[in-house]
Amino acid sequence: MEARSADPLMPLRLFHNRSLVAGMTITFLFMGTFGALPYFLTVLLQNVHGFTALQAGLAFLVPSVAIAAGTQVGERLATRFSTRATLVGGMVIGAIGTALIVSGANADSSYLSLVPGLIISGVGQGIVWTAMWIAAASGVSHDEQGVASGMASTMLNVGNAIGMVVLIAIANRNVGGLTGDALKIAVADGIQVAFWLAAAGIVFSLLAAMVLPGKPK
Repeated sequence: MEARSADPLMPLRLFHNRSLVAGMTITFLFMGTFGALPYFLTVLLQNVHGFTALQAGLAFLVPSVAIAAGTQVGERLATRFSTRATLVGGMVIGAIGTALIVSGANADSSYLSLVPGLIISGVGQGIVWTAMWIAAASGVSHDEQGVASGMASTMLNVGNAIGMVVLIAIANRNVGGLTGDALKIAVADGIQVAFWLAAAGIVFSLLAAMVLPGKPK
């Protein structure tokens, strides 16, 4: 119907825009990787480390500030370098930071051991967040910016749903029938696997970023 409509809600020709398609792919992978981290951090802090809801909320101030700082850095990088270079830089930083979180995700580790990874991952996440929306909007006419944004936002939500389902299923595969300390250790181990997979997914996102133009805007 969209292909035959004189005024389609989502013109299919937009899929010929390489930047938009790359941006949609990146938003999908972003929420399937970076977007899953808060859930697993919450489970780790509350179910494994015994944080209260208030303590867990306060613990999220560190990554929140890092993400906010990353968005500002991403804006400056995107104006100085190409969108592709900005995305690649943000993804590399985010993948390294996410991998570093693993070392602090043990059942007996402290919150402080998570902080370096949370900061680095947060900065990378903020950089990618800024640049991926620039990619999705590049080469799209002014009248169709809203449609392009909606397409990318849809992939954002789909990526979050699919990423969460897959990572939770893998992380919880060995927790059945366990209680007490054994359960906490199994949950922490599963969370570590989820963090490793998220880091790998962020690296995989580099493939989508590489199809973008490499020249500065």
